[in-house]
Amino acid sequence: MNRLLIPALALAALSSLGGCATQEYLSAQNQCTPQAYRQYPVANQQRWETRSRQVEVPTGKTKCVTRTTGANQSETICEDIKEKRYQNYQALVTVDINADPRNALIKACTQDMCMRQFGNPDCETGR
Repeated sequence: MNRLLIPALALAALSSLGGCATQEYLSAQNQCTPQAYRQYPVANQQRWETRSRQVEVPTGKTKCVTRTTGANQSETICEDIKEKRYQNYQALVTVDINADPRNALIKACTQDMCMRQFGNPDCETGR
């Protein structure tokens, strides 16, 4: 992926997390992001993670319904009773092992810039 595109995508992702961020905050964040990517570049690694999913499993019980289908005839339909349980499984995932320290650096840098420029960590202007 293009090295310039990665920081732009990350900034978009970070911006969407702070949906109520001011334009001033986003501007400060934009100034901090390139240095954070230089210090903590994307380092994707694959690893196995335990995940869980819900599955239906038979309980060993059945539920039967008998209905009359005609003169002196009936039909019985049985079905297994199932219950939902969680089942663990292993999944191979790709993770950026530098994402957490990079995002922490971006946040700290952004809040520091906001404190210096606006006197608060959120770049609120008091409008």
